Amino acid sequence: MGQAEEIRNILKVQDELIHKRAVWDAGPWLELDMSTPQFKALLLISEEEGIRMRELARKMGGSFSNATVLVDRLVERGLVERMAEPEDRRVVLVRVSEEGRFLIEQLVTSWRAISPSVLETLAPKELDTVHDALLILLGAAQRDRRA
Repeated sequence: MGQAEEIRNILKVQDELIHKRAVWDAGPWLELDMSTPQFKALLLISEEEGIRMRELARKMGGSFSNATVLVDRLVERGLVERMAEPEDRRVVLVRVSEEGRFLIEQLVTSWRAISPSVLETLAPKELDTVHDALLILLGAAQRDRRA
């Protein structure tokens, strides 16, 4: 079996696992009271320690003024904060606040495909195997992000 076919098989198993999930907490997503562009901005901002407003506008494919309006709304909600760039205080950077990080964490973890109840059915050796496999995937994701 080739690599491409093996990848398709792994993704298929992953999809089946998600469809058979024991627990999926939709609550944080249903309570999310923001527009899609605001959410997109929040995610883009969260990828950086501080992103320039012009860079955010570029990544969003919109104007500087549109990005400013989106950031204003996120600042009002306490999800992001503005700060001056240390090298050039005229440049405004935006970063996710603690409250914003907490919200993102809630959203990310709400869709877990592997719930504690599923893991509790595994033998210790199987738990070790799952743990090792997830560490391998995490390492690959970290390498891929740096590339």
